[in-house]
Amino acid sequence: MFGALLIYVVLSSDSSKSILAIVAMVLSFSPLLGLMLALGSPKASRQFNDLLKENKNSQYYVAGGLSLLFAIPGLFTGGFDPYHTIIFSFIILAVLGVLKKAKEKEFKLNWSDVAIWMLLWIPFDLRWYDGMQANLDYTWWSVAISVTAIIGWAGYRGADIGFNLVPKLKDLPIAFLSLIMILVVVIVPGLGTGFLSFSIPETFDIPKLTTHFIGLFLTVALPEELFFRGILLRGLKKASSKKWVPMIISSVAFGLMHWNNLDDLPMQITYISLATVAGLGYGWAYLKSGNNLFAAILAHTLVDWVWKLFLTG
Repeated sequence: MFGALLIYVVLSSDSSKSILAIVAMVLSFSPLLGLMLALGSPKASRQFNDLLKENKNSQYYVAGGLSLLFAIPGLFTGGFDPYHTIIFSFIILAVLGVLKKAKEKEFKLNWSDVAIWMLLWIPFDLRWYDGMQANLDYTWWSVAISVTAIIGWAGYRGADIGFNLVPKLKDLPIAFLSLIMILVVVIVPGLGTGFLSFSIPETFDIPKLTTHFIGLFLTVALPEELFFRGILLRGLKKASSKKWVPMIISSVAFGLMHWNNLDDLPMQITYISLATVAGLGYGWAYLKSGNNLFAAILAHTLVDWVWKLFLTG
């Protein structure tokens, strides 16, 4: 219900969207968002994972359900593409099948994990998926790959990635402390290089700011922290004997992800450097909270929110 209401409100503000297109996106997106939020509850997640284990063919049902959600906008608006729908179905089925086969007693990042991680994340980050379905945007894909990763790694792989959206009391101060540490380190070099530009908005539209915060949390911070801290950092920590190596690798990888966001080389280098520092802060929040992704997701959301509100000029 929350997902349906949120996507309806957002899409209704776009006058170019027809009622049919809005209904199609509500039907396609809200079950994905609802499932992602539900899996953020430890109790619901355990029940869902038990269902996956009890049914030997569960990966086919999951892949079929996700494929149907992928196809709905095209079916409603006359833009259904069977070729891309089949490709999408096989990608999801392959991801879930490989992760199910790779299950072991203790989650340690191996080469099949790395391959699946790249198959899901790299095309999403470079927007390669956008051409598969014209009616689906970044928001849909961010939630779709998050749900696939959660089911694949936490459900089938049995990885303790810490995907828990129910906050603990200690998560809040950890997230705010991470925010402060990151800002202290990045603001001066950011302003000095011209990457950041401080300004205070003349007015504050509270409903718009709240919607923006929720959007950042669910579609930017959540998938990025899931992939870079929950899967990459956690998996590397289990596979490496050196405590600092996983943190450095995951943070640098996170920084490099921002390379294609700008065209100017000096600014690209600056962005990568500052994002790497931010990645260290998010990683610290994740580990400090006991490998709970909520603290890292909240810290990431706060940093991006403050950046967009006060530091982009």
